[in-house]
Formats: sequence, structure tokens, C-alpha cells
Amino acid sequence: MLRRLKERHIHFIIIAFLTGLFLGINVSFLSSASEPEHTYLDYFHRVYQLIVTEYVDEAPTRDLFFGAIRGMLGGLNDPYTRFLDEKSFDELKEMTTGTFQGVGIEITFEDGRAVVVTPIDGSPAMKAGVQPGDVITHIDGKEIKGMKIDNIIKMIRGLAGTTVSLRIRREGFEEPLEFLLERVPVKIASVESAVIQEYNIGYLRIKNFGNDTSRDVASALKSFNDAKIGSLVIDLRNNPGGLFSSAVDVAELFLDRNSVVVSTRGREGSGRVETFKTKNDPLYRGKVIVLVNNGSASASEILAAALRDNNRAKLLGVKTFGKGSVQKTFNLDENIGIAITVARYYTPAGEMIHKKGIAPDYEVDQERFSESDMKGIRALYEKKLLERFAVKQTKYTQETRESFHRYLNEHQVVLSPHAADFVLKEWLYRLGKRPVYDLEFDRQLSEAVKRIRG
Repeated sequence: MLRRLKERHIHFIIIAFLTGLFLGINVSFLSSASEPEHTYLDYFHRVYQLIVTEYVDEAPTRDLFFGAIRGMLGGLNDPYTRFLDEKSFDELKEMTTGTFQGVGIEITFEDGRAVVVTPIDGSPAMKAGVQPGDVITHIDGKEIKGMKIDNIIKMIRGLAGTTVSLRIRREGFEEPLEFLLERVPVKIASVESAVIQEYNIGYLRIKNFGNDTSRDVASALKSFNDAKIGSLVIDLRNNPGGLFSSAVDVAELFLDRNSVVVSTRGREGSGRVETFKTKNDPLYRGKVIVLVNNGSASASEILAAALRDNNRAKLLGVKTFGKGSVQKTFNLDENIGIAITVARYYTPAGEMIHKKGIAPDYEVDQERFSESDMKGIRALYEKKLLERFAVKQTKYTQETRESFHRYLNEHQVVLSPHAADFVLKEWLYRLGKRPVYDLEFDRQLSEAVKRIRG
């Protein structure tokens, strides 16, 4: 009897909490009695009582209510609104601080599919060849169709040193690709910079937006100013986003004082409209062009649109991902919480890009190959010829290229010299440190350099 009273006590506390959270604590329960929500809460109450009194096994109260919260959030059909249990909450904190355990991929749900937004630079996924747009169909041999994104993330992540296999569908490949990836501590260095010496143009790559990103970008811009670098390419390709505030802070380094960076709007009629403007003079005033692609999402789209709409930069590449919603995390206690989409953001020109993306000013695709070359590339992966060739040959030199061409002929793989060199170079980069930039096969960067030079 005492236990039953305790369970009822817990139940009423959580019901009160849920009512306050989702109906608004400023609306009294009595005033909502005639609304449909009251009926649904009564259903909830009755189901809980039936489980407690009638279910064949003893039901863990914690699991019941955590499941109820997940179900409620799932009813919104928003992949970005989710329940954060202890593990998910820790992982979220790890992401914003720049370190986590996993294989290094950012994924989202798109038309019921788990789609790779981008692999993280230097991660096992990047080195293995996982690409933006890849669709994950199986994890460790188990089909994931119909699974929640939280469960998919948990299956991919795990203890450092363990492995996970991913089966992937990729456009242009008839058969699925299999990747066996080792989980490692993934450290995200959010900013890389260099000077393209041939043209005295700055190159700034922002991989994600974390706590230290604006500080690191400011440091790079100061070095460009000191070296009198008057033109800059900002690379936001495959940048999945991150902290909203970080994107606003980075935009401020380029825009004039009092420029609109972005505005956010909550639910229609809520009055929750906020406009974010720059408060200081820009740190860098040189000419800017921004590289974007279908892996540029969220905070990277905020920065790209802010620079474009304020006539501060042109965008070059292909249409961005189109993730224009803002999530806010609410702690339920110190170890668990929920992330809720509280607003959608709008560019300075008033454009809402959620599920639409941003079209670049200059449409330039990356390397594309003929059907004949694609057939040869598929053969390379299916026969694992690259792994076997790269055992002894690890440096990209003229001698290595010629050796690779002979190797392809020996194995009767037909590839154009250009495609063969591209695939070889990309593969060898996975075995060592990738340079900050590479103009040889990067059509978008090469075109950006031409445009910025006029």
C-alpha cells in the first residue's frame, strides 16, 4: 500500500511537470479542463494506472516516464527535438566542447532515412571514405529502418577501441558499401587556416561552430591582417553547424557595426521574435568568397547567409543542406534534459531556408566522373584494390601515379588518368595528414581563387 501511494505521488509530480512544460505554467489546469489536452492527460493517467495495477511484471517507473517523454517529443515529427538521457546529455556537452567518442559522422533524418550530413575531418569515417549524402541502412548487420535517431546514434557510438560496421547506400553505386570503423576519441579542431602562396590569398576553413570557434577565427584573421592578405576564401563545406551563438560571433568579425546577422521567430502569435545585430566594427575588411555544399548546415548557413545578404561575400559551390531551426536545451535535472526546436531562423533578407537550403551565387560542382569512370571506381572499392596498393605506396608522387596506372591495367580496371589520380590522392590522404588546402582536384576552391582574383 505504501509503495502504491509513493508511485501515485511520483506520478502526480511528473504529470504536473509535463503539464507545466508543454501547456505553459501560466495557464491553470482548471482553465484547460474544457480543452482536448485534459482528455488526453486523463488517458495518460488511466494507462499508467492500468500498467501499475494490471501488467504482468513490475514496471520500472523511470522507464515508463522516460518512454512517455520520448513518445511525446516523437509526436512532433521533428528529428532535432529529442529527449536527452544521461548518455545523450553527456554526448551533447562533448560535442560543444569539441571531443567525443565515436567514428566521426554527423547524421540526420531525411524522409525516414539516416543520412550522413558530413564526416568529421580526420575521423575514422572520413579516412574510410564515408561521404555527405550517404544513407546508412544497417549497423552491425541490423537494419535501422524505422529506428529513432537517438537509438541510431547510440549504436554507432561506443567505447574507444571497439568497432562498428555500417552498410551504406550511395548515389551512383548499385550495390551497398560496407565500412568497418574503429571508435576513437574524436577531437574537433574547428578552424584551419593557411595562405595560398601562389596567389597570396587567405584560406580559412571552419569545420564546425563550438565554444572556441570565434576566438580561433579571430586569431587567424589577425594573422591575415598582419601579412596584409587582402582576399580570403572561407570554406564552410561539410560544416554541420554547432552553436548558434558561435556563428553570430564569427559573422561579427566581418560585418559593419549594427548589421543584421540573423533573426529568429518562434511559434506564430507567440511574439518570440529576436534580431541579432553586430555590436562592433569588423576585424577583417578584405574581399571574401564563401564555399558551401550540401554538407553545410545550420550555423554554417547562418554565417553564409549573413555575409551574402549584407553584400559582404559571394557564395560558391552547391546548395546547402537546409537546416534552419534553433534548438534550446532544457535541464530536467543535472543529468537529463530535452532539446526542443524553439524557433526557426531567417536570413537578413528575410529568407527562411529550413528544408530549402541556400543556393550559391556561383553554382560550381565538385569533381564528377563519367559512367565509365564510376564503374571503375566501384570495382576499386568492391575488390579492395586501393587497400592492397597502398600497403607499400603511401606518398602521392609522379612515380606513385605511374605505378598506380600500371596496377589498374594489371587488374583490368578502366579509369581515365584524371579519375585514377583523383581516387589515388584521396585514398592516400586518409593514411596521413591531409593538407589544409589542395588546388589540384578541388574545382570549387580553384574557381573561388579565380573569382576572387577577378
